[in-house]
Amino acid sequence: MEPFRGYSNGPGDGRGILTLLFLVLVIGAVIWVVMMLVHERDHRHAPPGTNAGPGRQSDAQRILDERFANGTIDIEDYKARRELLRHPPE
Repeated sequence: MEPFRGYSNGPGDGRGILTLLFLVLVIGAVIWVVMMLVHERDHRHAPPGTNAGPGRQSDAQRILDERFANGTIDIEDYKARRELLRHPPE
């Protein structure tokens, strides 16, 4: 006579846990794909010369802002350089 002969771990005998894990993996994969698509879209629509998505400054603009804030350049120089960054000559 086996001591655990009619014993069950619950509905499905463990298959429910495997199903749950599978669903979690599938949902995680879908979320990951959506996040990657959104990230790619943000970079595709970023202005030229930026290294980030919309609403983020380029490194050059950030450095220019810092130089102006530190007093390294005056307002005329700042405006001229900012305009060059926004509309570079062709």
